[in-house]
Amino acid sequence: MHALIFHANLQYAEIPKSEISRVIDKSYTPTINKLLKNEVPFALNITGFSLQFLPNSLIETIKEGIESNLIEITGTAFTHAILPLLPLERIEAQIVKDRETKEGVLEVSPKNFWLPELAYDPVIPAILKDNGYDEVFIDGEAILFSNIPNTAIKTIKPLYPHLIKAQRGKKPIYLNYLLGLRELKNAIKLVFEGKIILEGVKEIVGIPVWVAINTAVMLGVGGFPLMSIKKVANWIKGLDNIILYGTDLEFYGYRDIAGYILKIERLLKLIEELNAEIVFPSKLKLNKKRFYLKTCSWAPDKSLDLWRKDEDNRRLNELSWEIHSFLAENSDARGWEPLHERRLDAFKAIYKAWREKNG
Repeated sequence: MHALIFHANLQYAEIPKSEISRVIDKSYTPTINKLLKNEVPFALNITGFSLQFLPNSLIETIKEGIESNLIEITGTAFTHAILPLLPLERIEAQIVKDRETKEGVLEVSPKNFWLPELAYDPVIPAILKDNGYDEVFIDGEAILFSNIPNTAIKTIKPLYPHLIKAQRGKKPIYLNYLLGLRELKNAIKLVFEGKIILEGVKEIVGIPVWVAINTAVMLGVGGFPLMSIKKVANWIKGLDNIILYGTDLEFYGYRDIAGYILKIERLLKLIEELNAEIVFPSKLKLNKKRFYLKTCSWAPDKSLDLWRKDEDNRRLNELSWEIHSFLAENSDARGWEPLHERRLDAFKAIYKAWREKNG
């Protein structure tokens, strides 16, 4: 059996606010409707903040999916904040606000938790457990590197560097892509099945999301060169109890990947090709392996540098420790390639909160 989780965040760093209604029309509504029509169960990870932008018709559709046992709602940070970069009281505030919003709007209380950008530290499981969460989604590949005692001494190298180079447009692009496909196939061989036990400050069940699996599925579903649904199925056919797809909902119908837009119909064909039973992530089996997981994210080097090293990011993080604002804490002001308007929203929120606090 396999599981699906679609991540939805309407504060997306690279999507203009003016495009929000188009994202809903082109991606959210048709994709969710198609999955429900085909009775494919899936987890929906949507930030509490994003729910305010959804039309009532889509809210009702999601609620019907929950009642029909086809949609499993997950918890997350209310404004998609990078939790390890926040003070502990703000981590809890993000968790509580998101749960309260979903209980109010969707009339459901989530039991598993999606870490924005899968950014984790060993204290977070304790705060999650304190707030009623039993399971947390984590980066599977980060587990493989958590036996490195100190990454300042031994750095983490990506498992498929050439594919990353091709994605970033580094020449020779096609050669990098070819070499990257070979690296990706080898990375899939490192995947293990099922949920695990995380040895954090409090133990919690971890649900690994494997970037290699996710990437292969996206390449096949997107119809990228030398990739097909049948090839992807062959690469992962021997695996069971895994997340088959676990990233942005926006890639279906709206946002392209190197010029390719994913179609939900092709994901359904992959499921058919695998002849796989699809279940909620919470229904995947526990394999009882135990791991300590280091502070990490699902960036290629598994660090938090992407959200803290840039000078704008550094300043936002400093100010967010002093002045607390949900909107200022969202990761998409600090994203992979954030739009100016997204960053300015965070700076403006900090200024507004500071002025209100200090008259």
